[in-house]
Amino acid sequence: MGVRSRLETRTEIAAGEIGQINIPQAADNVQPDNIAEGVDALNLSPKNTKASQSGAIEKKGHLRVQNLQTKTDTEPTQPNQPRLRTQIINPQPNQTAAVPGYTTAQSVINAPKILMLQKKSSELFDKSKYKEAVSIFEELATLQNHQDFYTILMMVECFIQLGREKKAEKCIGNLQNILMTSSVTSAGDVKDLAIDLISNSAYIRAIILLRIASDIYKARTRSPDDVMNWIKLCVSKIHNATIPLIKAGGRSKIIGVDYGIEYMTEMLDDIRAIENADPVNKAQQEAWCCEYIGYNYNLAGEYEKSIKIFKNGLEVLEKQFGSNASKYRIYGGLLHNVGADYYNQQKYSEAESYYIKAIDAREKASDYENEAERKKWIESSKTDLKDTRAKLT
Repeated sequence: MGVRSRLETRTEIAAGEIGQINIPQAADNVQPDNIAEGVDALNLSPKNTKASQSGAIEKKGHLRVQNLQTKTDTEPTQPNQPRLRTQIINPQPNQTAAVPGYTTAQSVINAPKILMLQKKSSELFDKSKYKEAVSIFEELATLQNHQDFYTILMMVECFIQLGREKKAEKCIGNLQNILMTSSVTSAGDVKDLAIDLISNSAYIRAIILLRIASDIYKARTRSPDDVMNWIKLCVSKIHNATIPLIKAGGRSKIIGVDYGIEYMTEMLDDIRAIENADPVNKAQQEAWCCEYIGYNYNLAGEYEKSIKIFKNGLEVLEKQFGSNASKYRIYGGLLHNVGADYYNQQKYSEAESYYIKAIDAREKASDYENEAERKKWIESSKTDLKDTRAKLT
């Protein structure tokens, strides 16, 4: 069962393979090809979906599934490597040590025109005039005669906004090539830049960078559990960036489904393919990823897909922990959210059953941050159970 058959077919990773991956280093004086020539991208571009053009309308009487994420869910406790935090917050075409760039003599000769075009393209981009902006970005790529990180990043968003998936895929491949082969840029740098972009409402660019950061963690991190923990962190950040896109409706909602949910699903597959990880940790991380994906499907009004992925998370926990699954708060949260989805489909009997299970699980859970949080979640399930039973009378 799963989304777009992704949860049916997994790519297996041989035992021990994660721990033996070498960190790729950029060769001295090697400059990537021009964007026009490109580098074959990993399969990062999303497939088209039939997401509605309209926004996720919250109908009267509908229950929103619960966003179970808390501060303790967002950062692994142990960093996998020391790194420098990216200094750039606003993605302007300036370079830092954490973001690689390549300077050529031709770039110096064209510097005045490049600066003028950078200013003009940024102004158009800020005004959401993506068609006009992207033509200038493409001209910039030719004049600069090298792959400029910020130019490509903004080109990616332009192509995505315009629905030009093939060109977006090519640009993503160039971004990935720059970041994966850089000897000065870590996965943490890319992740931190993405978080800065989220804080500035640049959700699409953040989602793209978080997907790439996840691949860098996978390639450069030796411990299977560290790989899994960092990928799950990137999923949680994409979750945060996808929510406002889906809520915005229209084209933004489609992008949120086609890129945000799609990438989270791919990264869940990556986690499931990891071998030799701690099974207790793995079950919990898988379940949390199912929560993030299901929450966004609910926002998009795709309740069947939301229920399916929530139940998938429940199955993972039940398979690993059996009757002890309820000691983890994510278990009760997933039960509650299945109930909310059934309620929104007017399947009140099914909703009632899941709310009853959710209350029981939440009363047994032992990993709440504090007693106040425990009481809050239990009361929320009791309130929704009461509303559901009112529909059955």
